[in-house]
Amino acid sequence: MTTLYCAICERRFEPDTDHVEIDAEHVRMDDRNEIDDYVMHTRCWLNLTEGWVDPA
Repeated sequence: MTTLYCAICERRFEPDTDHVEIDAEHVRMDDRNEIDDYVMHTRCWLNLTEGWVDPA
């Protein structure tokens, strides 16, 4: 089984537990876009995004 590492706290966890997966796309006007994939604990995600405004 693959072990995942949280992008925020760097602690490891198993993929069969609750977690958040993020595909971050760096949009470039003059060059090719890049996509980075991240995973994190649900609690870390909630702490990070607390107070964010929902996207329109």
